This record gives sequence, structure tokens and C-alpha cells, in this order.
Amino acid sequence: MRVLDGIQFFDDEQKYLKMYEYEQDHEQTKKLTASSLVSYILMRSICDDAGLIQEADLNLKAVCKKMNLPYSSIHNGFHRLFEIGLLVIERIGERTYIKLPIVAAHIPNAEDNEVSGYFRIPNSIFNNSLLRDFIKSRDVRGLLGLLDLVNGLYRNWSERRGTILKRKKETIIAKLKQSKYAFRKWLKLVLYGKDSLIEVKNENNGIFELKFSEDAFTERKRDEAYEQFNATVRNTLSSLLRSSSIKYTNVELNDLQFACQQELTSPMYRAILANQNAEKLVKMVIADVLDTSVNTVEKSASKVKVLGAFFRKTLRIQTRIALKDEKPLRILIANTFRNEDLVVPEQFL
Repeated sequence: MRVLDGIQFFDDEQKYLKMYEYEQDHEQTKKLTASSLVSYILMRSICDDAGLIQEADLNLKAVCKKMNLPYSSIHNGFHRLFEIGLLVIERIGERTYIKLPIVAAHIPNAEDNEVSGYFRIPNSIFNNSLLRDFIKSRDVRGLLGLLDLVNGLYRNWSERRGTILKRKKETIIAKLKQSKYAFRKWLKLVLYGKDSLIEVKNENNGIFELKFSEDAFTERKRDEAYEQFNATVRNTLSSLLRSSSIKYTNVELNDLQFACQQELTSPMYRAILANQNAEKLVKMVIADVLDTSVNTVEKSASKVKVLGAFFRKTLRIQTRIALKDEKPLRILIANTFRNEDLVVPEQFL
């Protein structure tokens, strides 16, 4: 299945950036620059679901090298984001985080669990020189214009599975608010450049027919319901860990999330696939297992040598305990493995 993987970007983030550039006056040190906008996209690509990045784990130079971005420009843009207020420092427990406030403001909670509108910027934006070209030309509005088209294309693709987006040339010019010379340069880079995310399928009578370039897509199997389910469990685990006194690096956090997905999320999701009526109970069991597991790890933290391995073992034990009084659910999950001739994990026996 062809899917569009990428950086989640809330509509409100895009609206704020456009408003900040087009509708507000700022002193020189707080103006939005191309390097600061690219830096924001970069931070958006590495923050967690709550808009947080552990400060101790951020090696900006290494990230720039990996993402093919100029370190000196990103370093300057990164610090400007703090001046603007698009990045802030926040202390949570014993850890210091770099927080993206707009992202943090859109985390679903018990009072408001609605997911805010968003689009995705294809990961391939880091695979070439496109962002470097925007920095070099200092074209803030041009990059905002690209994000606007990406938003439209993503919605067209995700909501209607449409592949073509029509845009009037005069409408694009009006939104960009650039000179004709700057617009011609923008066209060459964004719509006709060799590294563009977007291709022009047809241009006729001042109307562009646009589509994502093939590099924007990935071929893989996708279960959107599972991805949403997994994201919810990840968010719950991240929240519990942040509230704990457990010390962990970003690498260890990834290990914990992966262990959770393998040992708890994926097996428990099998019950929902087999019987939709089991969903409420599954969510209750998962919440209980995660809470108990994090508490267990927290109490034993001083004795733990490998955090990921200990957490994995703890998840298995706590899952077995939680399912002791939920025999029908345990049998349901075990049978899904047997029906596929797979070994049943010990916690579900």
C-alpha cells in the first residue's frame, strides 16, 4: 500500500506562522527567518507527541548532518525560535525539555479528547537540497507557500484519495505576497525544481494541476486504526514516564516504546480485531498495566542495568497479573495467535 509518511503539522501551527510573518510587526531579532522556519520544521520532526525534546539528548550538529542541513544557519534559527516564543525551556520532574508550545497546546486530554486538524509534510523534504535552497535565498514566504500547497495536497489525498490539486496561479501569487521576480524563482524551486515535493501534472489557462512527487510516498502495509491505537498507548506511556522520577535518554525512550508495542499494544490489539466489544476492556487493562509497570520500574530504578530489557520483563509480568482475573480476554488473545500457528506469548497463556 502506498502511504504518505511525514511530519505531523497542526493547522493552527501553519496559521500562526503565516500570521506571524504577514500580519505582525516585530523587532529585528524576532522576525521569522528562513533558517528559523526550517529549524522549526526540524524540531517538529524530532519532538515527541507532546511537543517535547529532552534537552540533554539534542545534538543539533549531529541532527543537521543527518538531515542534510547547514549547522550554522540552523544554530542561528534555533536560537531565534526561543526569541520568538516558538520554543521554550520547561522543567518536568528532574528533566529539562525543549517544548514546542503550539504542539503541547493540542494534546488531547480528558476534557477535550478531539484530535486537532493536521497535515503531514513528507519526510522526503530532508532528502535533498530543497530546505537548504530556501535558507540560501532567505525566502520565508516561499517556504510558507510550500507548506500551504502541501496542506492542500495532503488533505486531498487523505480525505478523498485524490491525487490532483488545482490551484490558480493568481491565487498563489496573492497568498505569497511576493514580487513577480521572487515568484518566478519560487516556481522554479517549488514546482519545477529537481528536488521538489510537488510536481506539475498540467498547466493551462493560469491553472496548475499539482500532485505529490513519487519520493513523498512509501510502499508498506498500513492499518490506520492500529496506528491510532498505538499512538494513544505511546502517549499514555510518555505521560507516565514524564511524571515519574525515572531517568532515561531518547534512545532508551525509543526502547521503552518499542517494548511496549511488542509486548503489550500489538497483542492486545488482536482482541479488538477478533471482537470489537473487547475494546473498552482492552483499554482498561493496558492503562492498568502501564501504570503498574512504570511504578515498578521507578521503585527499582537504582538496581536497573538495562532499562529497556527490565521494562520489557516488567510488562510481561504485569500483563499476566492483570489478565489473571480476565480469563475470557486472555483466551481470546491466545486464540488469535493459535489461529495463525504462532507461538502464544507467555503472558497470555
